[in-house]
Amino acid sequence: MEMQAYQLGSPAVVHETIDGEVIMVNLDTGCYYSLDGAGAVVWEQLTQGASLARTVAAVGRIYAASDGDLESALQPLLAELLAENLLKPRDAAASPAVLPDLPAADSQRPFVAPVLNKHTDMQDLLLLDPIHEVDEAGWPSARP
Repeated sequence: MEMQAYQLGSPAVVHETIDGEVIMVNLDTGCYYSLDGAGAVVWEQLTQGASLARTVAAVGRIYAASDGDLESALQPLLAELLAENLLKPRDAAASPAVLPDLPAADSQRPFVAPVLNKHTDMQDLLLLDPIHEVDEAGWPSARP
């Protein structure tokens, strides 16, 4: 299994986890996404600089599935996250990642492969939002 680490795709990707569901917005494209189930653990690990192998280990501590089954489920998800520019490979020269602790292994839940749901119904509104007019001064900033 590869040891490549990952990080957020760009500063234009914002995310929040609410009740175990991850909501992500790519402000460059106006698309928003959701991940549920094991997706929250996967997202937390990958956005903090984990490799796929470490992510599989983290998910395997919480969900009952073999490493092979987890890897088979998470590889296509990772490919989708990369294709949608929600994640990108972490630059080896970047500062070291601060990885979240591996979850406690009290009791395992049944594993259901996370699915990336893409939504485009608000794309036009998100692209029109003035938050895109951000510069070094931040947002909102008064125009001269």
